[in-house]
Amino acid sequence: MSDRLSKLKESLKPDGIEAYVVTKGSDIKYLTGFTGEYGTSVLVVTGSECHFVTDGRFESQAQTEVGGVAKVHVYMKWGTRAANYYTCAGDILHELGVSEAGYVASDITMADYSDLSEHAEGVKLVTVADHVAPLRMIKDEEELALIRRACQISMRSFYGLLDAIKPGVTEIDVANELEYQFRSRGGQGFCFETIVASGPDNGACPHATASTRKLEYGDFVTIDFGTYYGDYCSDITRTVLIGKAKEPELLKVWSIVEEAKELGASMLKPGVTYAEVSNAVHKYVEDHGYKIPHGVGHNFGLDIHEAPFMGPLNDTPEQPGMVHTMEPGIYLPGVGGVRQEDDYLITESGAERLTYITDHLIEL
Repeated sequence: MSDRLSKLKESLKPDGIEAYVVTKGSDIKYLTGFTGEYGTSVLVVTGSECHFVTDGRFESQAQTEVGGVAKVHVYMKWGTRAANYYTCAGDILHELGVSEAGYVASDITMADYSDLSEHAEGVKLVTVADHVAPLRMIKDEEELALIRRACQISMRSFYGLLDAIKPGVTEIDVANELEYQFRSRGGQGFCFETIVASGPDNGACPHATASTRKLEYGDFVTIDFGTYYGDYCSDITRTVLIGKAKEPELLKVWSIVEEAKELGASMLKPGVTYAEVSNAVHKYVEDHGYKIPHGVGHNFGLDIHEAPFMGPLNDTPEQPGMVHTMEPGIYLPGVGGVRQEDDYLITESGAERLTYITDHLIEL
């Protein structure tokens, strides 16, 4: 963790940032190793110091996990004024005597900003670029080991789920069974709300909420799932078929989606941009008469969605150590939908596939 903080401090120097206020929970975990709840800490970083603010519930835990890289402050013991994470952080900035402090505007609420600025007397607060996200884009070996394990648990859990996918079972039943499979294999439950989408209505919604609809013979069922391991995510989608398809067009759509995923995966290597991959996958689907209504991939790690995102204007080049999804999908209102998704690690020479559930259509 000290290496990550050192890299952050080095990244601040070219921009002349005296102090940097970190408010995003996953960023704080990444930098310090703190495993407490997100939203229960603030980090103040300067070129020579690091101050960690939390509350009394996490004092002992913070001293153990963070004490080696930062000075721990418990806001309920801070001064005599009304206190919270941000008033305490503001007081720290004031006492440090810095003239300016940077923060990422999208990571803080107006109320928290007000508390921070009120107590950071004499300190000018300025919005700055996110200096942690670029560090998090490239996963180290420790992170990769946790991601690989999360992927393994998710894959095995999916295979353990298949017997439960049958006519008469509700979408919610399937999601609940999958959580059991995760936890029984050492996962930490859902790292996002599992999508189980079937039939002509829910099946046609890219981010449908699992419902009480009962699965039927002939349904295509899209399951988008992933578990945490060591707080790191995995993200997989498979669309399976129960029996003989009620909607034959979805068999064609399934093949197009799978071929689009394979095309995108075949392009992955250092130097290729996210836009190039995105545009190629979208074009392939559009050349076959359909459209993808969402991005075809995103990085992930401590958060299920991390930058960069695959989009037509994102010229970020692939770099070794990046981990992201490839997830084309086609959705037809009144008919149903298909999405296939796998996870990939960019290597020095290409890409390593981290999830390898069969690419053939699973017919139950």
